[in-house]
Amino acid sequence: MDVTDSIRLVSGVVLISVGVPLFYLARYLLAPEEKKKRIALSLKVISIVWMSVGVIFYLIVLLTHIF
Repeated sequence: MDVTDSIRLVSGVVLISVGVPLFYLARYLLAPEEKKKRIALSLKVISIVWMSVGVIFYLIVLLTHIF
């Protein structure tokens, strides 16, 4: 994989990581009141998963450069 492919891959990951929460936020705002609690809970779970994956990526990068 060359530098161009790496840049495209990272750009895709960034766009997905921004788009998924925005999609669920839009679903939340458009939903009727009775569904908002359920959607908000799923949005919270998704955001925790994405943040965890981001932290794992950073740790992998840091550990591979340190050792």
